[in-house]
Amino acid sequence: MASRTPRVSGDLLGSVLASVSRESGSAVVLMPVWRQVVGDTLAGVSSPRRWLGTTLVIGCASASWVAELSQQKAQWLTRLQQRLGKKTVESLVFEVA
Repeated sequence: MASRTPRVSGDLLGSVLASVSRESGSAVVLMPVWRQVVGDTLAGVSSPRRWLGTTLVIGCASASWVAELSQQKAQWLTRLQQRLGKKTVESLVFEVA
């Protein structure tokens, strides 16, 4: 009989990080989840900053990165909702950090 080792799913980890970040008001702890959502390149020029209610504010390195990330806003939101929960993050705002 094979032994089963419990695993923590990415969704559970995302939920825990979302809870911690919302309690503190800072979304910086969500960086590992953000990196999974957008990949290493885009995570190098953007990062979660803060919460405005259920809106997650993402800081970007420049206005051109704000424009670039905004074009795929729906995709990023869907991926974040899969990891953090639909009610946790209902919208995204991109701004120059």
